[in-house]
Amino acid sequence: MHYLIKQFIPPIFKTLYWFSFKYGWKGDYESFDAANKHAKGYNAQEILEKIKETTRKVVSGEVAYERDGIVYDTPKMNFSMLSTLLMVAAKQNNKLTVLDFGGSLGTTYNHKRNYLQSLSQLQWCIVEQPNYVEAGRKEFEHERLHFYYSLEECLQYHQPDIIIFSGVIQYIEKTYELLDQIRMSGVKYLYIDYIAFNDEDRDRIAIQHVPPEFYGTPASYTCWFYSKPKFYQYMKQHFNLVYDFIADPDKYYIQLKPFNYEGQLWELKSN
Repeated sequence: MHYLIKQFIPPIFKTLYWFSFKYGWKGDYESFDAANKHAKGYNAQEILEKIKETTRKVVSGEVAYERDGIVYDTPKMNFSMLSTLLMVAAKQNNKLTVLDFGGSLGTTYNHKRNYLQSLSQLQWCIVEQPNYVEAGRKEFEHERLHFYYSLEECLQYHQPDIIIFSGVIQYIEKTYELLDQIRMSGVKYLYIDYIAFNDEDRDRIAIQHVPPEFYGTPASYTCWFYSKPKFYQYMKQHFNLVYDFIADPDKYYIQLKPFNYEGQLWELKSN
């Protein structure tokens, strides 16, 4: 009977339960500091330990893919990102250096590495929080995969062809200051996906509450819902929009207000 009842419940009710009523995105805070007083943050040690565990399984070949502490037998392919990486590499004589901002312990690298085997040279650099950098250098770093504490440190050793923000940029408090640093670095391409926008003409600060299924414990962290006109206005001053896209066709909700995750590829304007 329970199974039959579930079949008659529209999917939207399950989505609203998980991502609006119980978990998901809530609040409208004046500042990151105000929201951080109520959020646990991404740097909690138990989250790192869960991600170390799932990353080990990917590296050993036990599972095909991990993301946010969950393992998958069949990874979902991000064709937009893969085609972009191959396009950029083709323009660099089949060589590619990636700066993966907030790339965990190598989630995206491990997902894409088998599809980039034909490249004559691949360097994948991850900029992360200190405890992730320490764990990455200790256990997962190798001749192609590197971990750095900051954009500035990475640029001392590499000149990236492209910077990736995959489901990351909205968690960075001083987003526009970082984007200023990126445009001044001279990196030609900036790929952003899984970015959410506010449907009002202002940036909104909320807290994302994550179900324990992801990390084995409830988690929460502060995030932006950017004003899309404001964000695009800034970007178009310094970058050309190559293309934009819907990163995830599913609808999500911030307290009953629907949104989609989106993405873009930007190319730095010539001086």
